[in-house]
Amino acid sequence: MNWKDIKDLIREEVHEATWLYEDEPSNNVNEETNVTADNTTFIMRTGVNKNPTKLGLKIQFTPKDGALDPDTKARLAQVLQSKLNDSLREFNLQASIDTDVPNPEVVGFMIPLMQIKNMIVKAIGGSNEPTSEPEPASEPEAPAEPESLPEPAPGDEF
Repeated sequence: MNWKDIKDLIREEVHEATWLYEDEPSNNVNEETNVTADNTTFIMRTGVNKNPTKLGLKIQFTPKDGALDPDTKARLAQVLQSKLNDSLREFNLQASIDTDVPNPEVVGFMIPLMQIKNMIVKAIGGSNEPTSEPEPASEPEAPAEPESLPEPAPGDEF
């Protein structure tokens, strides 16, 4: 399963979760897709987050009619997250709110790469156990330092 398949799977699940596609999705993963949630139309974009501390699939929703007031944005973020997670639950995936979106009007979510890896491993019947790697060679222990050194006597010089 590659990223295109995963993104297509997410789009399919989103569609089945009673979201309304205004345009039929194509096989182009970089294409913007219009979705409606809670009577608000969004432009949905998907991509891969390349930040090493947040590797994963990113999903961003931009309101088609422009910026939303903070309360409406927060409410819609909860609606979107709930719908996403309801659809992703059967795959043991969970979208979390991405607070690092560059545009303040965008509602962003992220699915960690580790969750996607675990889904793939489970799908092909593998084990989630980490592969065994050789133990690193142990370094010789440094001699213990004395807890305290005696104070120099007056007149002692080094």
